[in-house]
Amino acid sequence: MKQIKFLPVALAAALTLGFTSCSDDNDEPNAAPGNETSTVNPSTVFTAGVPSQVGDAVITKNAEGLVTKIVDGDQIVTFDYAPAKSRAEVNIPTDYDMTMKVEWGNDEDGVDFYIKLNKEGFVEYAYEVDESKIDGDTAEEWWFEYDSAGRMVKMKRTEGDDEVTTVTYNSAGDIVDVKVSDNEYPNGKMQCTIAYTNEANATAIVNKSGIMLYDASFCIDMDEMAPAYFAGLLGKGTAHLPLGASETNIEDCKTEYTFVWTLNSNQMPIRFNSTYISYYPWADQPYDGEDDPVNFKW
Repeated sequence: MKQIKFLPVALAAALTLGFTSCSDDNDEPNAAPGNETSTVNPSTVFTAGVPSQVGDAVITKNAEGLVTKIVDGDQIVTFDYAPAKSRAEVNIPTDYDMTMKVEWGNDEDGVDFYIKLNKEGFVEYAYEVDESKIDGDTAEEWWFEYDSAGRMVKMKRTEGDDEVTTVTYNSAGDIVDVKVSDNEYPNGKMQCTIAYTNEANATAIVNKSGIMLYDASFCIDMDEMAPAYFAGLLGKGTAHLPLGASETNIEDCKTEYTFVWTLNSNQMPIRFNSTYISYYPWADQPYDGEDDPVNFKW
């Protein structure tokens, strides 16, 4: 798990990830989805409104309510909802509906996503070009699947030895299990279970906001794709806010997370805190820590 910023740098989170994040089929999806009529509508994800800030990330919308820019320190993410060039002009293997570009300050390198949307306006396929003036451009591919309620249930990426993340929901509409597998570990290399009640909260907290911190609270590693959720592009949120998680990897490292949400008078989250205890087979005692809090503005 990683702390937001969208591209995290917090030492505690990096330590946790390094030790504990140490799916399910290997069938190659189709090279690209078919053409569909797609309309991006963030209000289907954020029914009470898109947040104006998540952590240090400031979110800008246009007059139509579409997210056009997310600025997180020196990281600038921009969204263009119409293809500026043909696929031949940008040298990618499929037609695309929109782009998401990630840049870092004055760095000439960046990451470009050429995105194909499904009919609900969520990312179905993305061709990622990682630009490097030194090493040359490299490309990765992403595939996403959603259930009938518009919730992401599967993510496959060519990076990480064809890594597959499979997400299981309960009947209430909450993620209860996340499993990560790849070609080397087809039966799973990481599993994460999620809890929505604890001693302090006997009743689950309704997720009125639609907020999903995929990485920080669900063990779902999205790297540079993460900002797309806050543009309403990666499906709908859970019905309730997660209050804890238990993550185990192939090396039998285990981390127990506890989450605390602070809500305003409208029951919208304004702060997220995460603490953890990690257990390593080779260590005499567990390692505990706390990630930087995530604040929200609406």
